[in-house]
Amino acid sequence: MSPGDIPAVAALQLTHLDGSIVTQLGSTFLTHFHAHALNEGSTRAYVARDTDGSILGFVTASLDVDRFNRYVKPRVLLPLAWSLLSPRRVGLVLKIARALGEQEPQPHIPAELLLLVVDPRARRRGIGAGLLNAIEADFAGCGLSRYRVAVRSQLAVVRAFYLALGFEHEQDLTVLGEPMVYLTKRVAQGAADTGSAAREHTGTA
Repeated sequence: MSPGDIPAVAALQLTHLDGSIVTQLGSTFLTHFHAHALNEGSTRAYVARDTDGSILGFVTASLDVDRFNRYVKPRVLLPLAWSLLSPRRVGLVLKIARALGEQEPQPHIPAELLLLVVDPRARRRGIGAGLLNAIEADFAGCGLSRYRVAVRSQLAVVRAFYLALGFEHEQDLTVLGEPMVYLTKRVAQGAADTGSAAREHTGTA
C-alpha cells in the first residue's frame, strides 16, 4: 500500500466494513489513520488490484501492535475529536470512553492483523487468502510464530473465513463496548519463501 492508495482504501472500508466503530468515524479520520499507520515502522500493508488498477481489497497488520499503538494513537487524537463532534457520532463517545477500562487480550502477542477488507463483488477469488499470505510472509521473515485478529462476535461469516484458513478460537472479550472474538494463527515456517508470489498478487506496501 502506498500513500496514493489511501483514498481508495478508505472508501473501500467505508463501503464494505459495516458496523466497525473505526469505520463509523468517517473518511477524514480513516485518511489520517491509514496515513499514520503507513509511517509507522512495524506496519505491513498491501492492496490487491484488478486488471484496471482499481483496488479490490487491502490488508493492514503490525509486527508489534504495542509499538503501532504508541505511534498512531496520539497522532489521530485530533481527527478523532473532530469526528466525535458530529451529532450523528455522539453515541460513539461513550463506547470509546469505555475502552479505557477494557481488558487486553492475554497472553501478549506482538503481531496482529488489524484490517482485512475485500470488495464483496470480488470475493471467492482468493484475494483475502492472498493478502493474508503476504502478511504471513512478513511475519515469518521477522521470526514471528503466531499472530492474532479480533472479529466482532456477530460476524459469523467472517469468523468462518478465518477458521477455514487455519485460525483458532482463543478468547472472547469486550472491545469498545462490543463483544469480540479473538482468533490466533501459527505462522508457517515456510511462509517467507512464498512471500514474493503473494506480493506479486497483492502489490507491496
